[in-house]
Amino acid sequence: MRLRHIIEVGLPRFVAWCLLGFLFVPILVVIPVALTDRDYLSLPQDGISMEHFAALADWSKGWLPSMLTSAGIALACAAIATALGVAFAVGAWAAGGWWPSFMRILLLSPMIVPPIIYAVGMVKLWARLSLLDSYTGVVLVHVVLALPLTVLAIGASLSNLDQRLVQAARSLGARPMTVFGKVILPNIVPGVAAGALLAFVASWDEITVTLFITGRAVVTLPRRIWTSIQDAVDPALAAIATVLLVVTVLALVARALIERRQRQQKL
Repeated sequence: MRLRHIIEVGLPRFVAWCLLGFLFVPILVVIPVALTDRDYLSLPQDGISMEHFAALADWSKGWLPSMLTSAGIALACAAIATALGVAFAVGAWAAGGWWPSFMRILLLSPMIVPPIIYAVGMVKLWARLSLLDSYTGVVLVHVVLALPLTVLAIGASLSNLDQRLVQAARSLGARPMTVFGKVILPNIVPGVAAGALLAFVASWDEITVTLFITGRAVVTLPRRIWTSIQDAVDPALAAIATVLLVVTVLALVARALIERRQRQQKL
């Protein structure tokens, strides 16, 4: 029985931990590399140094401006994509029929078309509209790329919403905006938040199309990293990776604590 328990329970756990280690241990290597005292990617040799983290805060190095640029573009993209995603998802959910399904396929096309093909097409279009290497052009492209994610997230929340609630509100004389603000929106807040987060991450991480439509005026963090890799492998890359890793872990821990507190309040 003990051997059977080990095979059925212990072995899957061991395999799972090995897979997690295979995925996450290489990520943790960037932490000591970011503390290297050398000017190239390597482990610390004569001691640890914080100079590469200090370089991130040095405006002249270009890392801080690129991070602020990416943050601003990602926030604008998340706001616009979420607003458009809510409008379309709620309208398609309320209307029904064949046209919402057809429009949904069109909205999901950026996820289907290879990024390189989409990038070439946007270069041609943005060149005619004089939007190349502009913040407006980058934000619009990121919105198009992030919109399918927001629509999927919000649509998933709407699928769990009982339409009889809307019908009851309308039968009681509620106006459309009142129905949306008091009935629909409160029930899809998790989907809206997830859509906004996905849009932010998609914009923050986008590199393929951005490389084609930007030059010197707009330098996002992924483009700055790409340029740094082409010129010389800067240990500041490891410092950036470490900062992003710490922020991600802190966000996950904060979310876990909030959910734990909410469960305790319900009890």
